[in-house]
Amino acid sequence: MRILMTGATGRIGANVGRRMIQNGHSLLGFTVPGDPQASKLAAIGADVIEGHLESIDDIRGAMAGVDAVFHLGAAFQAGGPFTPEQYMQINVQGTFNVFEAARERSGAIRHIVFSSTDATLDKYPPEGNPEVLNEQSLTQTQTDWYGFTKILGERLADRYVRADGLPVTVFRFPWVWGAGEFLDFPHFRLSFFLESFRRSSDPAARRTLATLESLDDGTDPLVIALDANGRSWKKHTLDVRDIVQAFDRVLGVEQAWGGVYQLGGPEPFTWREAVPVVAEALDRRVVEARMAGMPPTFYEFDLSAARRDFGFEPQFSWRSTLEEAVRYVRSGDSAIVPTTVSAPDQ
Repeated sequence: MRILMTGATGRIGANVGRRMIQNGHSLLGFTVPGDPQASKLAAIGADVIEGHLESIDDIRGAMAGVDAVFHLGAAFQAGGPFTPEQYMQINVQGTFNVFEAARERSGAIRHIVFSSTDATLDKYPPEGNPEVLNEQSLTQTQTDWYGFTKILGERLADRYVRADGLPVTVFRFPWVWGAGEFLDFPHFRLSFFLESFRRSSDPAARRTLATLESLDDGTDPLVIALDANGRSWKKHTLDVRDIVQAFDRVLGVEQAWGGVYQLGGPEPFTWREAVPVVAEALDRRVVEARMAGMPPTFYEFDLSAARRDFGFEPQFSWRSTLEEAVRYVRSGDSAIVPTTVSAPDQ
């Protein structure tokens, strides 16, 4: 197939694009004019076309002659800052442009994969999520501009599937790890919690802040974060290499048309499991604290829909991702294409 990819120079796009080319597809990377990362597309054998997602004429021109579209381009937290107007123009108008240009080539476009995020979900209730979450478990009620505009993108996808029969599949990404990033996760560090609690006037949060400040010896130790009841925080994330597998397996699968799929790694991790391993790799001190006054991170995803419909089977556990991070940091090399752009907290 001839595949058009928006967001092609990002960390996810570069890795997915390389796999598509290895599988015999041709890739057309859609980039903003002057993108300094565009050279990586030539390095993997892709073609490049410049334009703006906000311009439907640019999208129409890019879509001529393609068979499939991977729509990864978006304004997101780590790539900003962006204004509310930019979030709306890039994430909503841009997504409309992609779907509308595909509709105009109805029958020629064999598959569209739209990248969304678990940042659309209300996944931080006061007591965490006791049940494993599927695609219908939580409401989509975000007010931050990134999550809100991705909700609108999902609604656009649903509209074009129902009204026009577009073969759209929606992927929701969680927090995505790439080369070396596990060791740099800010939510393992005391400094992150100090900064967060200093912004709160909640009485419980102020008491937690006093506890955290008593643990601060100037070395920024790593923290085993616990909820108010002493339960370790838990998070479900995803290695970028498993995203590559998801795109590889879903392309052209009719069973996935019209579907929304949460992706994730083989299992979640807890702070109690992961922090000591990270601390050993970094030779850092470990403390633990109950984070009363802050909604806990505590969730796990059910991946059975993606397994059932297109055979998604993630291979890279958080432990293997951490091992890769240690190798990457020590050697400066990795099987993953590294970039300076991190995935958003999703």
